[in-house]
Amino acid sequence: MQITLIRTVVLYAVVIAVMRGLGKRQVGELEPSELVITILISELAAVPMQDPGVPLLRGLVPIAVLFSLGIFASALGAKYPRLRRFLSGKPSIVICDGKYVQSEIKRLRLSVDEIGEELRLKGVTDVSRVKYGIVETNGQMSVIGFSGNAEDELPVSLICNGRLMKDNLRLLGLDRAYVEKLLKKRGIASVSEVFYMSRDSHGRITTVENEE
Repeated sequence: MQITLIRTVVLYAVVIAVMRGLGKRQVGELEPSELVITILISELAAVPMQDPGVPLLRGLVPIAVLFSLGIFASALGAKYPRLRRFLSGKPSIVICDGKYVQSEIKRLRLSVDEIGEELRLKGVTDVSRVKYGIVETNGQMSVIGFSGNAEDELPVSLICNGRLMKDNLRLLGLDRAYVEKLLKKRGIASVSEVFYMSRDSHGRITTVENEE
């Protein structure tokens, strides 16, 4: 009984440390890759906790491997946007300028009732009042209403962590030369020196340089 208690305390402490190391998120905010790791870790911890005959290391080693994979995937995802989209998906616009984006709603296999429920939870009852409705990678829905302010326009990322967002550039009909011209005006020598750059529908550019 005493051994079981000690094993349980050890596994509990390890799982808590691992989950804190992976980042501060609520369960409902976890992205797909993070949710998979969370489920697997809970299953791995349960086996040696329930069966004293199973060596403790048999649970701790796989947990450590999953923790390392989670950290490694997060680091690579921050550096390579395409890998992040593969692991976690990308946000989907289901409402634009007060109208449903039917093709995207069908692709996500959502219903208008489900979207309406999400809107009501955010205090919105009329879809025509919504500038953008975005299903985020964690499954939650962000709602941006009409206000007439340019600040409320949805920006599109051009550079993220020193890398060009080529898909977004194609979407806007832009190219690398356009971005490099913008950087030159701001006294920035290369894309790698930029932490983040975005452009909204009014053509306003936001640039954040790397601190390093």
